[in-house]
Amino acid sequence: YRHRTFALFGGRTMKQASRLMLCIGLIFALLAGCGLSDSVLRRYGASDGLMGAETRESQVLEARAPLYTDAEPPLLWGRDQLDDHARAAYDEMSRAIAAYRQTPLVVDADTDEIQKILAALRIDHPEYFWFDGKASFVTKTLAGVPIETECSFTYTLDPMEIQEAHQQIRQYTAACLNSLGDTEDDYQRILGVYRYLIETTDYVTAESDQSILSAMSRHQATCAGYARSFQYLMGQLGIPCVLATGEMEDGEAHGWNIVKCNGSWYQMDVTWGDPVDPDGTPGSSVQYTYCLVTDEEILRDHIPDDLLPMPVCTATADNYFIREHLQFDVWDREAYTAAMAEAVIRGQECFDVRFSSPAAYEEAMDALFSQEQIWEILADAGVQAETSVNYSSKDLHLEISVRLHSGGN
Repeated sequence: YRHRTFALFGGRTMKQASRLMLCIGLIFALLAGCGLSDSVLRRYGASDGLMGAETRESQVLEARAPLYTDAEPPLLWGRDQLDDHARAAYDEMSRAIAAYRQTPLVVDADTDEIQKILAALRIDHPEYFWFDGKASFVTKTLAGVPIETECSFTYTLDPMEIQEAHQQIRQYTAACLNSLGDTEDDYQRILGVYRYLIETTDYVTAESDQSILSAMSRHQATCAGYARSFQYLMGQLGIPCVLATGEMEDGEAHGWNIVKCNGSWYQMDVTWGDPVDPDGTPGSSVQYTYCLVTDEEILRDHIPDDLLPMPVCTATADNYFIREHLQFDVWDREAYTAAMAEAVIRGQECFDVRFSSPAAYEEAMDALFSQEQIWEILADAGVQAETSVNYSSKDLHLEISVRLHSGGN
């Protein structure tokens, strides 16, 4: 980001088999390094074929009902990327986690397959908030040939704590979804959840709990808490949503989302919509740089991992700046002023716009700040400017954000 003397927003660091008697244990930490339900409105059933695999005769699952069965996501993207053999193992492991299985589970899969299955479980099931994404597995071999793998799961909560957390998640979800009104437009529902999650959560760089509980109970989260909570809430609305994992350009592990809006896939990073002020305190505004963007836009500074393929995102119709008429093809002072005036009337704290070309962006930067037209524009838009103007400019994304000093959200 390019910051001048009036810049208000600082950047943020994103936080992220062997003989019969020989066993090798491997811990696979999901989203390591990233401080990554009785349905409230309705219950969504499992996808066709989700539980179609029969339990093998040699495997007897514990005879207990799952502790938390109400929020099956409308899409199991990770599972869909596996072959039939791996899907059967995925289903067994998913049922075991849902049932809080504490004894080892014999899985018909090798270590490479188990890593892919764990990755698929990670991106599919934000509702397993008691499962920390870690599993130890032991592969036994006979004459150098793997014969079976035992998988053990670790949990962060006991059954009583899960039930208590369940109620907190219900309450948060109900409040969030009730705030959306009666709209059936995917864009409006996605935008409403995006804003609600940001406005009720503070970003932190150190959070041991990377589940939905971090945001929905303690109202503090790292990227994993934001992304999993957003995915979970989308599931409650029946909107397909995937957890994407990777890292930022600085090498920090990171998690975000890919969501389907009105029939098309878009990249979505909720964490980066919740700014941190230069002094490290939580910001009070909402930013939209990564709100429903394309692959090309997200890949400017996000580096996804390649363990599983992800949906392709090329649509632009429901991008925030395009839907809100805040993307400009040329610098137009009159149109810019009118748009700012509308933001003032709505009580927005910040006014954000994007330009479709570097040339238009540079012309706007020159007019607003080099020529200092911003003072007259603020006055014409109804803003009582102080002795300085707080703004941020994002060269990489061709965006300009101006603090309006009008309060509100």
